[in-house]
Amino acid sequence: MAALLACAIPGTSFCAPFKADRAWFFDKCAVLQNYEINDEGTAAVTKGKTLLSEPMKAGLNHLLDSWEKFGDADANRLAFVLGTVRRESMGTFEPVREAPRCGSDEGCRERAIGKLLADRAAKSGKSARANYALPDVNGQRFYGRGFVQITLRENYQKTGAKLGLDLVSAPDKVLDPDIAGQILIRGMLEGWYGSKKPLSAYIDGDKVDRINARNNVNPHSPNKPITAAYAKEFGACLRPLAGSP
Repeated sequence: MAALLACAIPGTSFCAPFKADRAWFFDKCAVLQNYEINDEGTAAVTKGKTLLSEPMKAGLNHLLDSWEKFGDADANRLAFVLGTVRRESMGTFEPVREAPRCGSDEGCRERAIGKLLADRAAKSGKSARANYALPDVNGQRFYGRGFVQITLRENYQKTGAKLGLDLVSAPDKVLDPDIAGQILIRGMLEGWYGSKKPLSAYIDGDKVDRINARNNVNPHSPNKPITAAYAKEFGACLRPLAGSP
């Protein structure tokens, strides 16, 4: 009875997770709209389309599986999670390493992230942060990985503690789709990163603030309208599976 009552309370996660009608989802979202930010930096404007490939569908199916394990009953929150992954994974829907164009070339990644940090410092007028792509004394590198790009040793340590896993000595575990999916969904719903607020602070029942919901993962993103547009599109493709709670 307590769980049933809790379903009427916005922001709770006691309801059975939303289970999507996948045939409907992949039919309605077979082609995704692409976006770019407008010249004023205030809105997303359309720019071509992307046809879902089989690997992309496989990634989305895995994300929907993860939602059914770790998610909640709010379809709009699921849509925003999927929109976030599209943005963070560069549209692959797979866990990725930061500076993915470098592939397995860690030297390339060191240079790419070093340049990124230097550019940010020049823009802000502050000193550049230490290059976190460089190996530590144990040879581990704590650049971004996964669906939400966990970065820095302390965040790998904190995230691992929540999962009961050692991610400090094996940061590449974050690239495992099962682990990455749990980090993504629990992290966003529970507010582990960014603003430290749960996703329900922005999206909860009739309240759907897709722009500020980006603060849940990346408060400083200059492309919040794009992630919001991705999420809105996914939301239109979600309906509950017949017979699901």
